[in-house]
Parts: sequence; C-alpha cells; structure tokens
Amino acid sequence: MKRILILLLIVAVVLSACNVIKKDNPSTGNNEDNIDETVDLKSEEKEIVLYFANSQAQYVVPEKRTIEVEKGISSAKFARIVLEELIKGPTEENLYRTIPSEVKVLNVEIQDEMVFVDFSKEMHTKHWRGAAGEDMTISSLVNTMTELEGIKKVLPSVEGMALNIEHMVVDEPLERLEDKIYK
Repeated sequence: MKRILILLLIVAVVLSACNVIKKDNPSTGNNEDNIDETVDLKSEEKEIVLYFANSQAQYVVPEKRTIEVEKGISSAKFARIVLEELIKGPTEENLYRTIPSEVKVLNVEIQDEMVFVDFSKEMHTKHWRGAAGEDMTISSLVNTMTELEGIKKVLPSVEGMALNIEHMVVDEPLERLEDKIYK
C-alpha cells in the first residue's frame, strides 16, 4: 500500500512539472497569450448598419451593430454575414424583423455595383405577407445592402427565381430607397 502511495505521489509530481514547463515555454504554442494574439491577427471588428421596420410598418430605421469578421474577407462573404445579421432581427426595442427567421441565404454574388442575393423558399412560405410587410422586407433588404461599400443595386431572388412575396415581383435590380428610411 505504501508503495502505491509513493508511486502515485511521484507520478503527480512529474505531471505537475511537465505542465509548468509546457506553460512557460512559448515554443510549444500552448501559451494562452499566443493564442489570443493569433485570433486578433485573423479577425477584425466592423460596424454595419441594418434596417428594420418601425412599429407602424411605414419606414425602416437604422440599427448599428459591430460584428467580428475575418480580416481580408471578400465582399460577397461580408455581404452574406450582413444578411444573416439582418435575418436575426433587431436588438433594439420598437424595431421589428423584416425577414422571417427561417430564411437562409443560399448565395451572394457581387458584380460591378450590384449584389445578387438568393434566399431559400422560406422567404415565400414563411413570410407574413401583406403589402406593408412586403414593403418593409424590400426596403430593409435594399437599404441594408446599399450601406455596403460599392453596392448601389440589389437583385433578390428565391431559389433562383424572382422574389415574389405577394404584391410585388422583383425581377429588376432595386436602388436605395431613401424615402423609406425614417428621418
């Protein structure tokens, strides 16, 4: 019994010593400070502006958010992340989502000054419909995307087909809708 206790004590001391050496040795790559520095070198914070409906569904209201993205991210990947933030909905009180939470971004392409956005079928099947809801969805989407550097037009689609929620078929690119932004 005494031998087992002595053996366990020796093993514990050896393991403790190995752990101290590992933490103090920066060449092992396990130093926590090195890990934090690596993460900081690969990502950066960016401020974005998202537009959500006001309580009367007459205007869209800007909401600023800071997100962390990969440094050197492509414009299309950044646009996708912004769209996913828009789909998450607002964080501020008295603002309302404009795109159903079930909607997925299938594809984002940027050509010249236009962004092509393809959504999943839930944009049609889960949308609450109505002229006001449709108007807020379009205004929110277009104004959010035209906040991005170099984007002047937006052409949304649903699974490769023209966006057609209820009252409007969008088969031509849309430009920023300044008159829909609450001032």
